[in-house]
Amino acid sequence: MQSKEVDVVVAGGGTAGVMAGLAAARNGAKTLIVERQRCLGGQFTAGSQGAWVGFSDKQKRIVDGLVWELRNLLKERNAIVEADPETDVCFLYDTEVAKVVLNEMLAKEPGLATYFNTSIVDVLVEGNTVAGLVILSEMEQMEIRAKVVIDCSGDAAVAARAGVPFEIRAKKDIQPMTLIGRMAGVNIERVQQYYQAHPPVHDGAVPPAWRDYKTFPGFMHYGLRDELEDVDLHPHLEYLRNWLAIFTSTPNPGEVTINCSGAIEAHSIAGFEDRARQEIDSQRCLYDVAEALRQFVPGFENAYLSVIASQLGVRESRRIVGDYKVTLEDFQAAREFPDSIGRGAMPAGAHTADGVTMSVYDLPAGQSMTIPYRCMLPQTKEGLLIAGRCVSYEPPVANCIRNMAQCMVMGQAAGTAAALAVRHGATPRNVDIPLLQQTLREQGAIL
Repeated sequence: MQSKEVDVVVAGGGTAGVMAGLAAARNGAKTLIVERQRCLGGQFTAGSQGAWVGFSDKQKRIVDGLVWELRNLLKERNAIVEADPETDVCFLYDTEVAKVVLNEMLAKEPGLATYFNTSIVDVLVEGNTVAGLVILSEMEQMEIRAKVVIDCSGDAAVAARAGVPFEIRAKKDIQPMTLIGRMAGVNIERVQQYYQAHPPVHDGAVPPAWRDYKTFPGFMHYGLRDELEDVDLHPHLEYLRNWLAIFTSTPNPGEVTINCSGAIEAHSIAGFEDRARQEIDSQRCLYDVAEALRQFVPGFENAYLSVIASQLGVRESRRIVGDYKVTLEDFQAAREFPDSIGRGAMPAGAHTADGVTMSVYDLPAGQSMTIPYRCMLPQTKEGLLIAGRCVSYEPPVANCIRNMAQCMVMGQAAGTAAALAVRHGATPRNVDIPLLQQTLREQGAIL
């Protein structure tokens, strides 16, 4: 088996992983990102998300650093839609341009390499220290040894394989997955005119979690209850009357992104038959929503489903048991942690397991919760950091901490901490927190 040594290896090049890799390299660490897809960005790109959430506390912007650098690069390409960048609840962006921009960002870092289409098949553990990964590209295996491993897999796959304790809710309680798609050929002006003449009665204009934000870019509609209330539906579409479906405009004319509940009562860590069912069910739901829009919403008559994302959108999976677990009480108190590495202000809560709506806990305008570094440190193991949706928190906190902006913030913090650990011969658990915070601030982060 081939072998390779690096300072930092990042498992997963998604929303958290790409920022972790960039941050580690920019802080002087020889870094490798291992990504199973053919592109970087995860849900940000391959998942076709299109709505970049988590930037504002309703009064001001709370995210900067590498995340804002990426936003500026997309803005230069006219690949982003915004109303007021200081108060927008989210930005709408072009997912395909984002793939190119991320590659360009990473290509500028001489100390950073990326392996695409590469799977992680094992974790190297020596005593209580995670020492590297075994990876597979086609049929060729390679052993990667690293001083620090960052798990940005989204499912805490490395941590679980290494024996880190974790939590995952029962299938009957877990948030539904989604499969995002895009429709082309939409007459956006006609769609907007229809909703101005027929304002929603049962569904709000935007998701309940977003209604108090001052600004929202582009066009968005939430739900299908009003549109389908008095129509005859084919039996296979009947479930859509109460199904969660959100559609938004994009930077491109005549194009709409569809975000709808997909597989319910399903774990993303399942394989084989279960995983096949998740993919098939989610694709069917997306196609059904597109069919309903064509039939019953003026402006969609000539539209067609042009993109089906190449990966499922997973809202919830394993959560590690970390040195600190972020609680709903922390969120509601807008807790200021002494080891803060970033902020989140999106309403906490979760999409309901039945795929119908969301339950939310909101903060007053101007308030945000800090994200403690300790929630990224897994109990029982050294040499390992976690970033992204699988850090340590209570399920009701999910919607505040798992958004792409916050995952990117955690990624930047994890990569920076890993590089500092390598530089000073420390473990991630023993990194000097004031030095980490100072370094993050110098690189533009808002703590």
